[in-house]
Amino acid sequence: MGKQEKIRVSAGEDLLAFIPHIVGYWPENSVVCIGMGGKALRATMRLDLPPSGTVDLDGFARVAAVQLASDLQADGCLIALFAGEDWTEPDNFPLRDLHEALQRAFAAEGLPVRDSWYVGSGHWRSVECSNPSCCPWPGRSNSTITGSFVNAEFVFRGSAVEENPRERIPKMTAVTDRAFAGKVEALRPALADGLAGTALAVNQAAVTLGAWERSLAHWPEHPDAGMSAFLAASLGNTSMRDAVMVSLADTPELALAGLFDMGFLESATARPVVPPNWFGGNQAEDYEVFLSGGRQGGVGGLSDPLDLDACGAAATFSDILLGGSAVGGGAAHPRAARPNWERMDRAEELLLFLAGSLQGPAKAPVLCLLGWIQWCRGRGTWAGTYFQASQGCQPGYKLAYLLERLLDTGFVAAWAKDQRTAWPGYRRDEFEEEAA
Repeated sequence: MGKQEKIRVSAGEDLLAFIPHIVGYWPENSVVCIGMGGKALRATMRLDLPPSGTVDLDGFARVAAVQLASDLQADGCLIALFAGEDWTEPDNFPLRDLHEALQRAFAAEGLPVRDSWYVGSGHWRSVECSNPSCCPWPGRSNSTITGSFVNAEFVFRGSAVEENPRERIPKMTAVTDRAFAGKVEALRPALADGLAGTALAVNQAAVTLGAWERSLAHWPEHPDAGMSAFLAASLGNTSMRDAVMVSLADTPELALAGLFDMGFLESATARPVVPPNWFGGNQAEDYEVFLSGGRQGGVGGLSDPLDLDACGAAATFSDILLGGSAVGGGAAHPRAARPNWERMDRAEELLLFLAGSLQGPAKAPVLCLLGWIQWCRGRGTWAGTYFQASQGCQPGYKLAYLLERLLDTGFVAAWAKDQRTAWPGYRRDEFEEEAA
């Protein structure tokens, strides 16, 4: 299929129709900022409105402006304020102080606000327009947004506006097959106990990453209860969990090399734990056979980290965990240029399946990894909701807590701030808009 023509945005309702399709849902109590490069629309950022009574609106606005200014090709911006009430009185702009703070902050970053809109519960209007023939009070009906040409064009091209992540994620991760989840939970504790003392043994780490690799390579074939229980149990060790994250974004070989380069790997264990029934029920299967791919159906292909060129692997490992944001570079400290987004998209589906097979504290790391994928994509609301859900399953789950704090400070994964490395779901050709 040839590249589709860009949709041209020429009116306020067109631009406002663009927002829910890019964000994925109709924003509520939100500030949406869109970078502009000439007439072209660039990065889109959504933030929760600051709580009523917030004193430091300039600080809030500064965080928004600095993040959008990381796109060096942007030279201006657009702002849409989605609030819970209509703006009914011309002299009583409900978000005046916030709007003025945003104007100052974006101007200071070289991104002057070219236009802005206020979207209430039933009506929208341009903030700057006082012409009653163009913007009658309390504004134009929100139905003009959903009925616009741009919205129709997005729908025609297959885009859909769905529920808010706070409503969707609990449904997406809920247990639907309780019998299967019961089998997983029956197997998981023993596997977790077996991995507790050997998770970072060199052969155990290779087997664990191989299990994840097999499950990813065979997706959309669902792992059985034994494999699902093993994958869930493997996330109990935090270093191994981090290695799984790196493996999902890049390769298991890099994950092993990173563990080795950081000095985390330990001597081989005599009997590595393997997923039940992986080798026809033979728990004593020699891991060397598995690593060499010598048994039909095995994964194979994972190298001994001692044979890998591990120079700089620790820096790349850390860079991936921080969404491409670690300090480094150069031959001695290679940077993770971009993740393998196709792998991460499949990993998301696998993790959603696992989340729907688990309950209680064992579900926390899976939800956290789903949030991390969304954070790497630059989808803060999705990420934050997953991090909160993770902590709901296991209060104080540390990685989810730390990543949520990063979100709260406005820290955005570097991959998401550069169009050359950003998730393709945010820069598909048919969604590259251009203002007329």
